Amino acid sequence: MHVDQVIRASGYFLRRRDLLPLGFTDGHLRIALARGRIFRVRQGWYSVPDAPELGVRAVRVGGRLTGLSALESMGLPVPRDARLHVSVKRTASRLRSPDDRHLRLRTGAAVHWNGGGTSWRASIGEALLVVLRTSTRDIAVACCSAALRKRVITAAALERVFARAPRRVQRWRALVSRLDESHGETFFRLWTRDAGLACEQQVAVPGVGRLDFRLASHLWVEIDGGQHDPAWTGGTASSWQSDLERDTAMTICGDRVLRFGYRQLYAAWPTVLAAIERALSDDAALAARRLRHPYRLRAQRKRRRSAAKRPP
Repeated sequence: MHVDQVIRASGYFLRRRDLLPLGFTDGHLRIALARGRIFRVRQGWYSVPDAPELGVRAVRVGGRLTGLSALESMGLPVPRDARLHVSVKRTASRLRSPDDRHLRLRTGAAVHWNGGGTSWRASIGEALLVVLRTSTRDIAVACCSAALRKRVITAAALERVFARAPRRVQRWRALVSRLDESHGETFFRLWTRDAGLACEQQVAVPGVGRLDFRLASHLWVEIDGGQHDPAWTGGTASSWQSDLERDTAMTICGDRVLRFGYRQLYAAWPTVLAAIERALSDDAALAARRLRHPYRLRAQRKRRRSAAKRPP
């Protein structure tokens, strides 16, 4: 096997002192470097061009991915953090910039001095434990909910993670829900709960499909990510047209759907909450009126009167 094949098979990263006992020499490493089959991540560490970018940056610092960065590398829909979260040994030194191995670490990374490991990424349990220890309630609950929904951790394993977490965060376990399809839905669910509003998640409507939240008998809320935009260019098709059709079907049924994007949700939550409260008030008034004046029955009576006035 070539040196790049060995490095790739060993988890994308190997030290020089691990390669030499395998029969490789410094000459082999220089040839592989010159041909671009491997590259030097930091002093004494080598990797291959197709290695995970977040892993390369973490190893360059001198540790391994953890926290939000590790969860993001697993493909979980978690909140983004501009900082790189890296776990290092308590005795670690000479930490480097995640973008340049020649520069000392100053900014751009959040270092967690909780021990290193043999892989470039912490386990799901260790990553969630770091999030519980260092993040806010909303972010921590969103991460745990995403891990449960994507089935990268079991409920029993999550219980063990919370048992190791600080006592102040252990009550957050009751807030975790595998029904959250995005961190936007988690934030909305928690914030409406804080406002004293009840909501039902992922309710199936016959002929329409599942909607994110039902706040009243005729009031629904959808939290829209980028894939709901008509200009969406991601790996999947935009759902904009189907969203219009679903909203039309809900209106025909006498229901109302409120849609909020991530930017609006995060930057203007008081405005979103005011809109929801007004819509709830209108829905209550409309429901009371419909009890007194049913729409369908009134239309039927009108048709009967018209038929009665026609000559035989």
